[in-house]
Amino acid sequence: MTNLEEYLGGRIFNLRDLDSDTISTLLVYGAKIYSATYQEDKQVYCRRCLMPISETKYCRNCINLGKINTDDRLLITPSGLKFPVQSQYLKWDGKLTTNQETGVRELTEAFKKHRDHLVWAVTGAGKTEMTFPLIEQALKNQQRIAICSPRVDVCIELFPRLQKVFPNTSIGLFHGQSLEKYHLTQISVMTVHQLIRFEKAFDVLIVDEVDSYPLARSLMLHKAIKKAKKKTGMITYLSATPPKELISEVQNKKISLTKLYQRFHGHPLPEPRCHLLFKKIDFLGINPRLKFHLQQAFKNHRVMLFFPSIPEMLAFSKKLHREFPNLTFVTVSSKDPQRLEKVQKFRERQVQVILTTTILERGVTFKKIMVIVLNADAKEFSKTSLIQIAGRAGRGKDSFDDEVHFYYYYYNLQIKQACAEINSLNQQTKK
Repeated sequence: MTNLEEYLGGRIFNLRDLDSDTISTLLVYGAKIYSATYQEDKQVYCRRCLMPISETKYCRNCINLGKINTDDRLLITPSGLKFPVQSQYLKWDGKLTTNQETGVRELTEAFKKHRDHLVWAVTGAGKTEMTFPLIEQALKNQQRIAICSPRVDVCIELFPRLQKVFPNTSIGLFHGQSLEKYHLTQISVMTVHQLIRFEKAFDVLIVDEVDSYPLARSLMLHKAIKKAKKKTGMITYLSATPPKELISEVQNKKISLTKLYQRFHGHPLPEPRCHLLFKKIDFLGINPRLKFHLQQAFKNHRVMLFFPSIPEMLAFSKKLHREFPNLTFVTVSSKDPQRLEKVQKFRERQVQVILTTTILERGVTFKKIMVIVLNADAKEFSKTSLIQIAGRAGRGKDSFDDEVHFYYYYYNLQIKQACAEINSLNQQTKK
């Protein structure tokens, strides 16, 4: 066995993937062997992902993480680990607002009671900073923390921020595209899919963007989150637009709640300005009304342009290049292998404009930008999606008044509800 730390910490392995020496060593350290399946009410389930297996001899649900046959056995490594004591855990010179401090107290109380908790806060409220005292307390207890998101981009952005404020703590970044091999760390930043590989592994799980695809409406991933939590652990959900299932759990007092209506800098959310376009003049290239607005925007602003689909984005990029030949811009989507590098280019101001699908609707923070949504009435833009996109603007103390613009051909219910909810959140801060 080369490195024990690649195996420990509540990890689930298929026994046939391990050599005999590794199995023997892990059993000495307290690992247990189980059947790969279990049965409830005549239904066979996969022990790794907890999903039903129907009419096949293997689990189709988690096959992307390695095939599990119904006659396989799983080895689960021990998770009762203690981490080193430190002289200083948190190194952060920021200051929480009064609202954030209230939220921290509520989070800490939930942690003491081993109770799951939802932080429902507007985009830019400082949800991540609110978790710092919670993480610090868990570290002081020599406990283990997982910080998860459905999206790789969010994990990649969180990782250096956590390294900076917890400089003496072992922190790992794990996701499907990562070159870093799994190893035991006190803080694990990972995509939610990676939790399928764990059982009773973490004392604290912080799940960011809980309403985001692919976690939203995925029973397997929600089961993975709960399976990865220790019996005495707690889950903290973070969201600006929580799913109705979580809200229902709050209403039924199954989980506790913190709600923040105001951004950390105290200024209101930018409210979208709505613009009606006419299809019949689009054949000229870029709609004249839109083109005039873009000309004004490109003079003084960095711009995020959102599109409902990749084909529409790519078609518009050709028009943009033709109409604005000196403009520097990039296009990104979920299918773009260079997405992360392009986002970094925009962050470092190497390009002025970024064209994107909904892949960047959340989890990324830029300062001093204008946000424009084209074809905001498209079915791909839900109310939640439009709220999240609008939340990309106004994130900095010195750029709280960034503009948001929705362009559409039909003023539909999603646009109406998104604008109404943003306005309602701003009204709540005045009470």
